[in-house]
Order: sequence, then C-alpha cells, then structure tokens
Amino acid sequence: MKQNQFSETYSKFLQKFLKPRKLLKIIFDCSNGTAGLILEKALSGQSPDQSLNYKIINGNPDGDFPAHGPNPLKSGATKQLQLAVKKYKADLGIIFDADGDRMLCVDDKGRFVNPGASARLLIWHLKPKKAIVDVGTSWLVKRFKIHDSRFMIHESKVGQYFIKQKMRIENADFGAEHSGHYYFKEFFSLDSGILAAIEIINAVSKLPYRLSDFVDLLPRYYRSEIDLGLKRVDPENLLKAVERAYQREALPTGRQAVKISRLDGLTMEFPDWWFNLRFSQTEPLVRLNIEATEKFKLQEEVLRFKKLLNLK
Repeated sequence: MKQNQFSETYSKFLQKFLKPRKLLKIIFDCSNGTAGLILEKALSGQSPDQSLNYKIINGNPDGDFPAHGPNPLKSGATKQLQLAVKKYKADLGIIFDADGDRMLCVDDKGRFVNPGASARLLIWHLKPKKAIVDVGTSWLVKRFKIHDSRFMIHESKVGQYFIKQKMRIENADFGAEHSGHYYFKEFFSLDSGILAAIEIINAVSKLPYRLSDFVDLLPRYYRSEIDLGLKRVDPENLLKAVERAYQREALPTGRQAVKISRLDGLTMEFPDWWFNLRFSQTEPLVRLNIEATEKFKLQEEVLRFKKLLNLK
C-alpha cells in the first residue's frame, strides 16, 4: 500500500514539469528496469492539451533484462529503440538504465545523441545560472556560450557523490555527467532520468526544427573512451609521467597545453583536442577520454597515447 502511495506521489511531482508546446511522438525504452512503473503513471496524468503520442517498450521490470543489458551505453543497447523510432517515425527516442537515474536520447533519424548534445539542449532550454559538469564532459557543453554573462560552468570529479556535493556548494541549477546523469535543483540537486526525459521533451517541443537538425547544427567533435589495462601502476607516478611527456613533446612545436588540471586524474587541453586520464572509482582500471575537433586528430592522439603507455 505504501509503495503504491509513494509511486503516486512521485508521479504527480513529475507531472507538474511536463509542459510540451506541441504534440510529439516519443518512444521510451525502460530497459526492463524500474522507470516504466513511474513513467506510465506520470504520462497518463497529462491534461488533454499536453497529451503526447508515446509508446513504451521493455517497460516491465525483469532482472534478467531479456531485451538488452541494463546499461544503455553498452554496445547494442539502443538498437531496438533506434529501430522503433524509425519504424514509428517518432520525433524522439529515450532510453533509461535499469534503476532509472540515467537517460540517453535517440533523434528522429534513429541516431544516438551524444550526452553532451543532450546536456547542451537542456542548458538552452532551462537557462541555468550555474551548471556543474564532470571532467569528462564534452566541449559541446564546456565551450557553450549563451547570451547571459551570469551563466557559469563549474567542473567536478566524476561520480554522483561529487556532482551532488558540488551542486549544493555552488547552489547550481543544473548538473550533467557524460554517462547520462542529469541533476536538477528542483529535484533536491539530485539526478533523475525521468525528470531529465521530461525536460528533454519540453526542450524538443520548443525547437523550430527537428532534433536531428539541432544535432547537425552543433559543432562537430570526435570522441573516444578507452579502458586501459593498467592495473599494477602507481597512479601518481603515471599521471606525472604522462604530463611530463606531453609538456616535453610540446616544447619544440609551440603547441603547449592551454589548460592542465588535476581535479580528477589528469586533464590536459590543447587548442584542437583534450584528454582526461583517471583511475576508475568503481573498477580496477585506468579510463582515458579523448576528444578532438577532427577525426584524424582523435585517431592520431589515441595511437600516440597507446604508444606512450606501451599498449598495443
């Protein structure tokens, strides 16, 4: 009884945020997790002028995850959603992870949307004064300039604990991680996949064109995330060695890093690319994120990094 009461309360709380400006067709993939239980109730409570044309797939909770794995960022996890978006000619596809705290998007052409692009769309829509992003967040967000001099972006370590803490310290309105977590001041500075989905719907309904057009109009960046098999290394010595190597290499070329940060691992930014090298907090591995303005530059730097670390 209490469980049903809590889900009703939560659903009604979410309903007040749903304010689409036009009718949209949306496919939701709940990954056989918990999001479907709340999503159906939240959407069924719409007023007639807010009605969405929507379809929920994989909405029944099942711990065996028969449709696909519970992590939407894993290869192949969005395939069913992408096919459904194209089949039903939907305006938007949204997928949640198993516990519903992450959300990722597919555009109207069935293409996976970079989480940085989703964060940028949410910032444009919500117009926060302060936003918190993790060190792995794309230049799509970090280089985003809006016509409000009061808008500020603060960086945080990767992880919910650090983002939530930074949100409260800075009294920020919005937060984002590249993994698909989005945080809202109105949600007690916590992350919510369903609230993020609702605000994405609101944002897409405001666009003067389709979501695919919004994505295509954004600056193009090329990105790679690699888990490196370096388990028996001293973290501090590795980061120092990498920093010295890139600084030494840059001296004769004049292409020194324009920014070096040790906030979380090592981040070095150059004019046309950047990387973050950090030790995972949840797995025994080193994680490398690289982003560049050109595809060939990304490939070049990935190979250079592997050579530096004696990896194949």
